[in-house]
Amino acid sequence: MWAVIQDHVNGNLLFAGTEFGVFTSVDGGQRWVQLKGGMPVAQARDMTIQKRENDLVVATFGRGFYVLDDYSPLRELATLSEASPLNDAASLLPLRDAYIYSQTGLAPAGTAGIGPMSGNWAAPNPPYGAVFTYSVKADLPSTDKLVLTISDDAGKQIRRLDLDKTSGLRRIAWNLRGEAPATPAGGPPAGFGGGGGRGGNLAALVAPGRYRGTLGRLAGDKVTPIGPAQSFSVLPIELK
Repeated sequence: MWAVIQDHVNGNLLFAGTEFGVFTSVDGGQRWVQLKGGMPVAQARDMTIQKRENDLVVATFGRGFYVLDDYSPLRELATLSEASPLNDAASLLPLRDAYIYSQTGLAPAGTAGIGPMSGNWAAPNPPYGAVFTYSVKADLPSTDKLVLTISDDAGKQIRRLDLDKTSGLRRIAWNLRGEAPATPAGGPPAGFGGGGGRGGNLAALVAPGRYRGTLGRLAGDKVTPIGPAQSFSVLPIELK
């Protein structure tokens, strides 16, 4: 073991850098689970916490460094109570606010000759929009779907996303757009022509404000909510 650090908000949440990857404990060190999700089995020699964004930064001294963006949902699992989300069939964990801005004119890394061909390398940015973290305790029946319903502050449904329903701790990003408009009869397929781009969600961006996400089990046409909803804000930001 090379490094052990403690969360600055919940002391039961620990991270350990070892010869063979990074591990976390939500119960003060009694049990440990390896963090994967793209992190290789490599030496984790040093770690630090970026407190403002709740990011875990890991230095491997040989394979660069890695950043776990916004690990704050793990604090919810470190409550050590019977009400812990780990005891629920599925749970949506708290999330941080999302920023909305125009992506027009943002060129991908490398378009100005500063990409891998010139010897420089850049990691992809976190996904645009609101990032939801959810846990699934056990696989749902094959006939049911696990869905995330996003509503505005008045309760109006804005978007519904299908989720991976296999057991584990997972993430999904919402691109801050509503449901794609229906394709008119005889018209072009969704994502082509007249709607702002090829191959994507053609709905307009939502307005800044308060929103909430709710997990649900979809059986046929009926959605049964699972666990409490999580509220968050969509905040405007101007790029200059």
